Amino acid sequence: MEELRRCGAHTVVLPDGTILQQAVVEIAEGRVVNYYEFREELPMTEWLGGEIRVERDEEGILCALWNGKRENLQGDLPKRECD
Repeated sequence: MEELRRCGAHTVVLPDGTILQQAVVEIAEGRVVNYYEFREELPMTEWLGGEIRVERDEEGILCALWNGKRENLQGDLPKRECD
């Protein structure tokens, strides 16, 4: 079973420029698999604060950047470069 990492931030910026406030990004196997706004504290969520950007890499796969770096969100998972 794949490990899911759930990261929360004040804002999440999507590839189309949409901005989500108080939002969560879910990452599995180095890919963004879900994102959404929340109203109540969620279990098993790592609060990062600031801004997470969701972008597409050269293969069109969604990845997440925090403080401009993808590896901050991927941990030991294989890294993909986002443009």
